[in-house]
Amino acid sequence: MPARPLQLASSELLAAWRAEAGTISSALQGVPDCLREQRSATVLDLHFGLGQSFFATWHAFAGQRVQGEGAAHLHYIAILPHPPTADVLHEDLTYAQALRAAWPLPLPGTHRLLLDEGRVTLTLIWGAVEEELARLDAPVDLFYLHADPTRFDPAAPSWHAHACKRLARLAWTGARALVFGAAADVALMAAMRQVGFHGEARDGALALRYAPAWARPATHVAASDTPLRRDLPHARQALVIGAGLAGTAAAERLTARGWCVDLIDAGPEVATRASGNHGGLFMPALARDDSPLARLTRAAFLFASQRLDDLGGVGLDDHAAIRGERCGILQFGRDAKQAISFEQGAQEWQYPPRYARWMSAGETASALGMPTMGGGYFFPEAGWLNPPSVCRRMLAVAQSQGEVRTHFNCAVARLVRVDDQWQALDAAGLLIAQAPVVILAAGAQARVLDQAAGLPLNAVRGQVTHLPATGFPDLPHALCGDGYLTRPYAGQVCMGASYDRFDDSALRADSHAENLARLQHMLPQIAAHMSLPQADADLPGRVGQRCIAPDRLPLVGALPGEAGIYGLLGYASRGLIWAPLMAELLAAMIEREPLPLPRELVAALDPARFGADSAIGLNAPSDPE
Repeated sequence: MPARPLQLASSELLAAWRAEAGTISSALQGVPDCLREQRSATVLDLHFGLGQSFFATWHAFAGQRVQGEGAAHLHYIAILPHPPTADVLHEDLTYAQALRAAWPLPLPGTHRLLLDEGRVTLTLIWGAVEEELARLDAPVDLFYLHADPTRFDPAAPSWHAHACKRLARLAWTGARALVFGAAADVALMAAMRQVGFHGEARDGALALRYAPAWARPATHVAASDTPLRRDLPHARQALVIGAGLAGTAAAERLTARGWCVDLIDAGPEVATRASGNHGGLFMPALARDDSPLARLTRAAFLFASQRLDDLGGVGLDDHAAIRGERCGILQFGRDAKQAISFEQGAQEWQYPPRYARWMSAGETASALGMPTMGGGYFFPEAGWLNPPSVCRRMLAVAQSQGEVRTHFNCAVARLVRVDDQWQALDAAGLLIAQAPVVILAAGAQARVLDQAAGLPLNAVRGQVTHLPATGFPDLPHALCGDGYLTRPYAGQVCMGASYDRFDDSALRADSHAENLARLQHMLPQIAAHMSLPQADADLPGRVGQRCIAPDRLPLVGALPGEAGIYGLLGYASRGLIWAPLMAELLAAMIEREPLPLPRELVAALDPARFGADSAIGLNAPSDPE
């Protein structure tokens, strides 16, 4: 069943959570031990409440870091059926302000927050505990549980054997568990012992250790109950092929984890192909049934919004690291049928106004100062970006975090495995660079390599039309519908984009005509406000090639049958929101960290999902980049 709008914590729940504070503080005195044993330690909290346990763990982690010991990175995962609002979070003098500023909107799903300059990753999952446990993919070193789940969700069932098995599935060998309010709970102790946890009562909690007597999967095997480290079998070195949005985001996320990256591109600089457009929109896609695309773009949009701030902010002045505007986007339906579906979905979902709200035809006309094609969704925190500036900024941040060697004007013709290294060779057979890990982020151009030749990817031509900003109506928002329209930047607005079955790198009059028709469809009286140009081949614009998979979702993860080769491909027209989250997902996969998406959505992105026989269909609408 699709997710539905969240029910926030009631006053009764808030009171119960505040009452837990003393018990939690007492039981957490021994937490620091668990943070010394992994390079990147993971905590799973099923009774987050107002964040008391999180703040206590963050303090312990920071204290160990000051002493030069313990984990280099803390991953903290919390599942909350009824999340609180930011203003009622626990009053922690050191960290509360940072958490409140990053606190997610009340939208169902997985929200990944990067805190403490990226040293702490907080993954908040808004949803029912049992359902979300089944969807979670994370190697857990420490569990925070409560003997009475109804203290945090009145509808939750009591602990039972099946739920305990789900915890054991996530437990890493040597993991601990603190079960609050369970010092005398004999039944729960027995259930946890059956799945491999052993321990004793301590300070009002059960202090357990995961040490099963039976064989574990190969990924979890240890010779004893000592912690099994998740060390990589090779050096943290990668070849990233492609220096557009996908590749520069990969470099940034890998260097944040201590990797050395060789970034290779056939062009003279970043963003010379599909990521080189003058402007593109960053926004989510909504669906009444909360489809995988809607869930993925929601998570991606929210993560990208956070990363834009972390990367230095968006704006048109000299202080902004990325060129663009969070001016809001007004999205019309492509046709009357979709417009009706949009309006019905808005009534059903009642999205938070900061995320999306429905505007009637009268409201859209009032907002834009002219009649429009009808009502639409308004995304107040969305906007437009200049993609090359995003790529340049991500590369600059990657270079500030670690070693990035750039290899521009270098086209990779072959990948050859030599011992434990992949070598990238040019057409003459000369070595460009080598590493144990390869990430293909070159869009449809990746298909020239044998290792990616079987992927069902197509390059789809997209032509964008550039109109002079002088004389163009001063619209306060960017627009999206059958086409898209940015606000002015560097003297021009960007409008498009065509979805063409043919391959022609030159600007074409018929594609310009289609784009002008899209503009008039969204704004039927635009010609009364400006003189529209003739659609001829001399009209300025740009042609790019989108990389598209049959289901219009990205390909993220290990390539089938290719050890050490991964893909960040198939971003179609949504590269500006896909790039940050997909790079975070892939980096987490490679590092064996908790994943920022539930299992079924990760599977929906798997490059192996199509099997051997796949054909791409090109009957797809224009998208916002």
